[in-house]
Amino acid sequence: MKGWVIDAQLGDDGITMDVWVFVKGIGIQHLPIPWCATIHIHSNSSRLENLASWLEYPEVKMRFAIGAMRFIRRRLSLDQYEMHDVLEVDLADSRRIRQLANHIESRGDFHRYTLYSVDAHLAQRFFVEHNIAPFQYVEWTGNQFIAHEQSDEWPALTQLTMAFDYDSADGFDTIDSQLKSVTLLLNSGINESRVIDSSKVYHNGSTAEFLGALQQEINRFDPDIIMTNGGDFLHFSMLQKLSQDANQPFTLSRKNIALQPRTMSRIVHSYGQVIRKDSYFPIHGRLHIDIRASFIVREGGLHGLFELARHSRQSPQDISRLSPGSVISAIQMRIAMEDGVLVPWKKNRPEDTKTAWELMMADRGGLYLDSKPGLYTDVIELDFASLFPSIIATRNISPETLNCACCQPTDELVTSANYLPLEINAANSEFRRRRLEERVGTGLFPIPSSYALQVPGLSSHTCGRVHGFLGRVVAPIIERRRQLKQQMVRKGDAIDKQQNALKWLLVTCFGYTGYKNARFGRIEAHEAICAWAREILLQTIAIAEEEGWTVLHAIVDCVWIHREDVSRREKQQLARQFAERVTQEIGIPLEYEDLYSFIGFLPSRMHGAGSLTKYWAYGTKGLKVRGIESRQHSTCEWVRNLQDSALQIMVDCVDNGIDVTGKHVQSTICSLLHDELLRLDEHQIPPKELVITRRVTKTLEQFTVSTTTYSALLRANALGHDILPGRKARFVVVKCDSKDPADRVILLEEIDNSPNLRIDIVYYRELAVRAAWAILAPYGWTDSEIAAGNKAMTLFDFE
Repeated sequence: MKGWVIDAQLGDDGITMDVWVFVKGIGIQHLPIPWCATIHIHSNSSRLENLASWLEYPEVKMRFAIGAMRFIRRRLSLDQYEMHDVLEVDLADSRRIRQLANHIESRGDFHRYTLYSVDAHLAQRFFVEHNIAPFQYVEWTGNQFIAHEQSDEWPALTQLTMAFDYDSADGFDTIDSQLKSVTLLLNSGINESRVIDSSKVYHNGSTAEFLGALQQEINRFDPDIIMTNGGDFLHFSMLQKLSQDANQPFTLSRKNIALQPRTMSRIVHSYGQVIRKDSYFPIHGRLHIDIRASFIVREGGLHGLFELARHSRQSPQDISRLSPGSVISAIQMRIAMEDGVLVPWKKNRPEDTKTAWELMMADRGGLYLDSKPGLYTDVIELDFASLFPSIIATRNISPETLNCACCQPTDELVTSANYLPLEINAANSEFRRRRLEERVGTGLFPIPSSYALQVPGLSSHTCGRVHGFLGRVVAPIIERRRQLKQQMVRKGDAIDKQQNALKWLLVTCFGYTGYKNARFGRIEAHEAICAWAREILLQTIAIAEEEGWTVLHAIVDCVWIHREDVSRREKQQLARQFAERVTQEIGIPLEYEDLYSFIGFLPSRMHGAGSLTKYWAYGTKGLKVRGIESRQHSTCEWVRNLQDSALQIMVDCVDNGIDVTGKHVQSTICSLLHDELLRLDEHQIPPKELVITRRVTKTLEQFTVSTTTYSALLRANALGHDILPGRKARFVVVKCDSKDPADRVILLEEIDNSPNLRIDIVYYRELAVRAAWAILAPYGWTDSEIAAGNKAMTLFDFE
């Protein structure tokens, strides 16, 4: 059998892996392959022998489904190349793996045994052991897989979208609501959005009849992918409940398996945000992709999801629910398993001891300049392509390469020849060349080497002999993304989405080097990357000023440069030459991003100096907006449209040859604001355009300040509903100064049943003026001038 591997999931018996393969002209085929999971335990010999004896007891073997056991030798960490004795335990039922691990850990009083190979996804372990990946073309011979050469061809999968409609008396769709209908839309394939068939199943009779009709339609369409928007959150739970209440079998799988969540809803913390992960409903023989639950699919589409599944060798359904950081962690696990290094269950590597001075010097983050607030024209932006991942790859930064014992840096001047090439095959060739140059005895004592790089400003260095683990993780992703960007036809096409998914992996890989729970993280690697980033940006600024550029702003990996002594065309040419020089000297591509007809850097509302990440600009690639209200998820639609319209006024001026720095533009924007404020005063703004969205970070009882978010939670509670941490509260402010917090807002779900709704005009006026300030502040306007509609004259106006 030849075809594309689509998915793999543990079978019902716990000792087989259900592999689903798409065969051209036939469809998805089922391969049940015998397979069991194993775990590894390390301790001293006597403890391991005692543990093995304990696990041999019949009642213990039966309780935890223990299979064969053996003593083997394996590498335990990236920086240890010697083999260690470990106890390898097979499971007769792989579903018991976590129960067995918890039992062994508790029997060792949580410190005597170190466990490995416990929580890597079972499908990933199966794929790695068989040397295949999802969406790879393979041949199954009956006892082994033969992987064919990787290509960009995707299987022609059919896609079904399921839309659910509820009848909820109070506007809240919950498990207690009445499911009215399910709409089914069949697309011709993942590359096309054309609907080739559709159906709508109504729930206006008995539940058994409804489920039977829905099952019949699913079987008729026989889709390979089922897309939902909230399937994990509510829809599949509703179908499960209806099936149980009516005692009517129902399945969305190609196996006769009832809908069942694999995980329950939980709260996770990510980069300061509280996020709720919904229950996860996988299906067998098909892919269930929940758009609401999948950041990866929202950013990268199905092609981006398939791309990441290939790289990580994980089930596409599993990976669609993961964050980019979890995906990069999965890729690290895959590389470690391929290297023969056991994956630890729990990280146990502490931070190296440092003096207070060393800590102060090391823990400084990236470098940025304070911007010069104001409006500028003909400004060029240059960005380093994937700076932090490229630093990892070219400077060979990895937990095991930092402060190695085999080599030490010399006093020679470091040039681009000392850095590794970004392309993974070229880097591998470079290390083979270096090994041929090694002297006898290298590795026994630290040998001075020009390839061992001193970390700028720190007392650490990176190895010049061993190719770092993290570099081998990120370099193929960087190269693959570069190839995809070259193939991209237009922004937003399938290839663009693929590269965008890879971009998010590269964005998060740096953070995971310092993440406290990252299995292959080390805070010293995080510090070394930041140190190199600071040095690279300083070098770039120095070269720019040497060539006659003024650096208006710089943030970690990008610079905005300007000069007035040359024409617009010459400016572009000189900027590209400057970028080529920096690329050659630093070894990381500095890319020409855009030439902006205008760019506005905002001052800080707190102190008036330059704001770090708030600016807007218009160039050959269109508008670029960062940090202001139109980019914030909490902003209501009316304010967002106001700000977008103000920016469009400036864009139209540029396109029509009008000076964007003139007073006419400013007065037009101010008039736009006051026209909108008049509409607000006359209650002409639809309430749904005034809905504010806030992510809930704590329960109602945990609030100590009566904010609008607290008011929304209090109102929802009064209506008999809870907005849990990680969810979003959507509301309109109606009376901000009300003594009763529950009366200050009205929830989105209540708007349709509130025909006489009156909003808090003062509150929304302040939001609108603040949004207008974000556009007019670079011109020198203040809040009071914007509210009055007139800018005060200054001496500069008489120049």
